[in-house]
Amino acid sequence: MAERRVELNPGEVWWAAPDASVGREQAGRRPVVIVAGPEYLELVGTLALSVPVTSTNRNWPNHVPLAGPHGLPRAGFAMTEQPRAISRSRLERRAGTVDEACLIEIRCWIHDFLGS
Repeated sequence: MAERRVELNPGEVWWAAPDASVGREQAGRRPVVIVAGPEYLELVGTLALSVPVTSTNRNWPNHVPLAGPHGLPRAGFAMTEQPRAISRSRLERRAGTVDEACLIEIRCWIHDFLGS
């Protein structure tokens, strides 16, 4: 896949095609929420920090329900235990965005998991 610069904003929801997965990592074409801040997105032009979205409600407290005009056909839950950097060339199309409160909650879980 060729590297390309895709303009992104924090909180956007994109359909992505992640690479091969291992174990419990999410695989297949799926939505992701962009969690990187504007500075990262400006500085690192070919990558994006994201978390995958699942439509399965496992009732886990760290699976944040998407709120806002996310553009997905059904309810989604941000899997905050699986943040990853992905190539922007894997981003296929923008679906929508989550609202600010949702993005803050996603980032809080990631912050807690990092132990900082």
